Amino acid sequence: MPTFFRALRLLPVFLLASSFLLRAQDMPVRVEAIRLLERANSVSHPNHLMPSHRIDESFRIYRLDGTAQDGTQNIIISGDIERGETLFGTYHPIYIEYPNRTIQNEYQPPPPEVLELIKLTPLRIGRFDHSDTINSIIPATLGGRPAKCIHFDTINGRTHQSNEICVDDELGTLLRWNVGEDLIEDSDYASFEGMWLPTRIRHFINGKLRMEVEQKFTVIDGPIDWAALTPPNPTTLVGCKQYRRPIIQSAPQPVHAGPGPWHDVQVHAIIGEDGRVREAAVLASGRDDLDKQAIQIVSGWTFSPPLCDGEPTSIRANLVVHFPPY
Repeated sequence: MPTFFRALRLLPVFLLASSFLLRAQDMPVRVEAIRLLERANSVSHPNHLMPSHRIDESFRIYRLDGTAQDGTQNIIISGDIERGETLFGTYHPIYIEYPNRTIQNEYQPPPPEVLELIKLTPLRIGRFDHSDTINSIIPATLGGRPAKCIHFDTINGRTHQSNEICVDDELGTLLRWNVGEDLIEDSDYASFEGMWLPTRIRHFINGKLRMEVEQKFTVIDGPIDWAALTPPNPTTLVGCKQYRRPIIQSAPQPVHAGPGPWHDVQVHAIIGEDGRVREAAVLASGRDDLDKQAIQIVSGWTFSPPLCDGEPTSIRANLVVHFPPY
């Protein structure tokens, strides 16, 4: 977890970078699209040291079988100290992250739903890269708000992906992120410490609602009693002075996904001390056959062990399996 306000987490637009040159496009339109996205980053990004504050999130997961499950997460951030607690079924981690150590209760591998929540909150914003060709910027109305929608294509080899990102014409905030199979809607923005942040987020995969999030931001007045917030029976982890990331040794990709478009499956997993993948799980995308294949494929991948101060360790990783069409 980062130790500063998590709106700082600016994700690149993961649209499969390409070595091809930009296709012919109207450069003033591209310049305007980049400006709009930079403005969205700016208005939802802190430009000063944040006061102590708390983020409270409630979320609901909608599964493909029609069932739903609720959960909560709260995060307290004060300077370079962060405390988090999540409750989702039997999953209930509590941690306090100091600059030189982390104190937590017994480790539990996070379910893919919680990893999805972390990716979505408090806000997901990206940037265009050379693989994106801007086609047009169209006026629209979203949730009663005047908006500008950027329509663009991303090309990687045989893969041609059409996408849309919409921003609020007045506030500059991100309203819709429709990239590949993901549709994220950010709404009900509130002003917090000079930023605009969404209090409601909805995530769709392949047109199906998968997660709804409600979040609230509160400034904390006065000192924080970290001892009182320490989890029971805590374990102390010391950060690495020198860390070496795992390097792929063998990670074969599937030959094809059958008829239809390119399909990517993101697998959440642990790369262990032996460099092997374990505890692989996915957030179901509606292609149950490919989800199961992706878990089987990733479970056979091998890496050089991640090293912490020269000793093998384990890390959490997001791995992507690419299923190309015929």
